[in-house]
Amino acid sequence: MKKVNQKNKNIIILLLLILLLILAVGYAAFSDILSVSGTANAKGTFDLEFQNSEIVTAVGVNEEGTKAEISEDKNTLQVNVADLAYPGAGVEFSVDIVNVGSIPAQVNAVTPTNITGSEHIKIEGLEVITTAHPIIEAGGKCNIHFTVEWPVTATDPLEENGESTSFNLEIEYTQGTGKEFEGEPKHDDSNNGSTTPIEPTKPTLAETITGSDYGKAINYSATVKGEIVDNWKIFYNDGTNIYIILDDYLENRLLPEEAGLQTSGKYCINSNKSREVLLKGLTTESYWSEFANGVEGAIATGGATNEQFVDSWNENPKVNSKILEKDTRYIGLINDSTGLYLPHTIEIDGYTYYWLSSADNNHEGFVWDVYYTGNLFSIIYCSNEGVRNTTSSKITISNNRKYRRNGRNRLKKY
Repeated sequence: MKKVNQKNKNIIILLLLILLLILAVGYAAFSDILSVSGTANAKGTFDLEFQNSEIVTAVGVNEEGTKAEISEDKNTLQVNVADLAYPGAGVEFSVDIVNVGSIPAQVNAVTPTNITGSEHIKIEGLEVITTAHPIIEAGGKCNIHFTVEWPVTATDPLEENGESTSFNLEIEYTQGTGKEFEGEPKHDDSNNGSTTPIEPTKPTLAETITGSDYGKAINYSATVKGEIVDNWKIFYNDGTNIYIILDDYLENRLLPEEAGLQTSGKYCINSNKSREVLLKGLTTESYWSEFANGVEGAIATGGATNEQFVDSWNENPKVNSKILEKDTRYIGLINDSTGLYLPHTIEIDGYTYYWLSSADNNHEGFVWDVYYTGNLFSIIYCSNEGVRNTTSSKITISNNRKYRRNGRNRLKKY
């Protein structure tokens, strides 16, 4: 345990700023330009074909020479009827017309072409496709039966080998209407009482930031006592708010005077009255409101809690080889190559610790702090400690995020 009243053993308090950045100025600070694009694919296939042809029944014909064959491209049915022996002889064929495309098709006709052979042969049943089944939906089919016969009423003399014929059937079709789209363009302002178009919902930082992002620089600035403070890093995501922290110590000249904190030198603060006075100075939001940058809904306090520190560490894959427990003292706790938890690993102007804004309730008068060598423990309220600023935000941004490093204009994406 540390000795009470150590001299020149101070660093920084975490300044936690819980930002509900709703105003445009807050949004611009954390977001890239959001663009919304859409693609409508207006394409389809338009194709009917013959499938599954067969002879249903045949009477008085040469069955070996009688057939209905589908062409290789399935667009033509090649029909041959051989040697009808007498009036009344004939063949009944069956074939499916299938819509293998994605567009409904209107069948206008199934027409015989390239007819050869006897002029006495009669073809019937093809007209039904344009009356009973005028439209075939995508993926649908229509089965037709048609006949080829030598009419029983014929009086023409017989050919030597009977009557024969051959012909091709082809489908004539156009686009069908199918099911019509019934939507209409419109917008509804009744819910917000305004004619301003409603912005698309954008993900919040809390929905996108993970422990792997802890320690990355973020583009945020606050004007404190007329000076811009803009060197921030991502510290912690509690699922609702994103906390960010200054990447270096806060000088005492920027501390809020109304917090009533005792100061010494460049960085250290304490209380000469009680632990409660020190914690009140660290946790009262109104004292630190200037760090909220005037953003509506934003609040600020003067230090991260022990719980937030431990949760951040445990969720950060770059450092958490050792898992911490809350309210537990650790000696040689941190080997922090990121600089997020230990901004310095040597004494700076004689200061070596920074406060956390949590009381150590197991030791009267003690408050949790972090030592530059990596120790996490507590010390009495009147010891000289330092302040380091932290910020957090519940911000709505686009997925393309840009963060600024140390207030300079070197931008990087992740």
